[in-house]
Amino acid sequence: MTRPRLGIRNLSCGRGERALFAGLDIALVGGEAARILGENGAGKTTLLRTLSGLQQPLSGEVIWESASDRPADDALLLKDELCFVGHDNALNAALTPVENLDVLMRLCGRRVPEKRIRATLADLGLKRLAHRPCGRLSAGQKRRVSLARLWLTDAPLWLLDEPASALDVESRAVLCARIATHVSAGGIAVFTTHEALTLPDVPVRSIELSPC
Repeated sequence: MTRPRLGIRNLSCGRGERALFAGLDIALVGGEAARILGENGAGKTTLLRTLSGLQQPLSGEVIWESASDRPADDALLLKDELCFVGHDNALNAALTPVENLDVLMRLCGRRVPEKRIRATLADLGLKRLAHRPCGRLSAGQKRRVSLARLWLTDAPLWLLDEPASALDVESRAVLCARIATHVSAGGIAVFTTHEALTLPDVPVRSIELSPC
């Protein structure tokens, strides 16, 4: 089985018709991570949304070469190939962590047993909150619930927008270890962050976005 590969060629992205950045070229293979760098408003979140297929580029192309037998001309936004954790936790305040994760995983094309979801929440220090409505959780607790998807997915490509937001030092270390494990196993992680993320023994490349 070949390693997955993410190719970005002469990419230009923006809001409406206004380009935020242009001419971006980079190729990542399984076993690599990349941090997107740039000033506020440079287009870091826009790039992640474009890579996920949620937004169309102004020009250029994004190419996803799967390690599976999937045809090469399939769109990048593949339920079983991609895990996108945005800056917004995407949680329904009226649902519990277990219910939210069940819905989120189903939207990704995965059916995860409730027992596994509850075990993952327990590993993340959320056992006693598993059946409490998410609207009653703190910001850090909500973020851990959202990030639990990274323990429940086997998608090779992770796109993470400020994944450590609202996390304490201990939770941030747990997150870093999970990202490192994913990359070391041949996955790809592309992320933005204002928080310090320590990923020992993981090659982290930089994607610099410069305003047009």
